[in-house]
Amino acid sequence: MAGRPGVGPLLALGAALGVCLAGVAGQLVEPSTAPPKPKPPPLTKETVVFWDMRLWHVVGIFSLFVLSIIITLCCVFNCRVPRTRKEIEARYLQRKAAKMYTDKLETVPPLNELTEIPGEDKKKKKKKKDSVDTVAIKVEEDEKNEAKKKKGEK
Repeated sequence: MAGRPGVGPLLALGAALGVCLAGVAGQLVEPSTAPPKPKPPPLTKETVVFWDMRLWHVVGIFSLFVLSIIITLCCVFNCRVPRTRKEIEARYLQRKAAKMYTDKLETVPPLNELTEIPGEDKKKKKKKKDSVDTVAIKVEEDEKNEAKKKKGEK
């Protein structure tokens, strides 16, 4: 063998080819003698899915459930998208007016400072010099003055 030229590379090629064929032979699948598995029946709208309900029953119930959730969320969060420029401008003006209203509302003093509380003792109440007398306060003061005059005349 030593005397033949080119035999060394040929043996190397044969060895590599043998290794490749051995790898390919390991990947081959042996045919089985068992009968092929039966195919499942095709999925149609009349296929019973669960609880004796057909496929179209399940799809209908699920779609109604999803639709009711979407409608509920849109009603709760007012998700309507304005479609015209006029509606967009009207919504902008509405929000602007609401913001101005809330800003004005914050400057209004509390209700107990604006009105009298019935049955409140006048002696305990300190009158501010800046406060404006209401008609009820003036009527009460006039009645007290008239009562003092009558007591003074007697």
